[in-house]
Amino acid sequence: MSALVYAGLILAAYRITRFFVRDSLIGFSLESESKMSQRLDTFCYTPDGGNRNWARGFLGDLLTCVWCLGMHVSWILVCVWFRAWPWDLGVDGWISAFAVAGGAGFISSRMNA
Repeated sequence: MSALVYAGLILAAYRITRFFVRDSLIGFSLESESKMSQRLDTFCYTPDGGNRNWARGFLGDLLTCVWCLGMHVSWILVCVWFRAWPWDLGVDGWISAFAVAGGAGFISSRMNA
């Protein structure tokens, strides 16, 4: 893949992840103050902040963590780009997915610093 393709995938992964985590329309993070974040909070966590159970806590952490959700978004984008299933990506595909996730995470950390 060329550097331009990497840059495009990194920016796409960053924007999609930001949409799901922080935007006010559907953001899962409590800072977004969307109705979806309030529903997720009551589904995954108790009023004192503890996990309702390990699966709900894991889901809540996965959907509100930029790094966690960004990795999943990145490998989905790389799978779409290579037109392959995750198990058919090979070493180059997974390295590309990690590179895209790292770039998107870096942008996210710089934008919120």
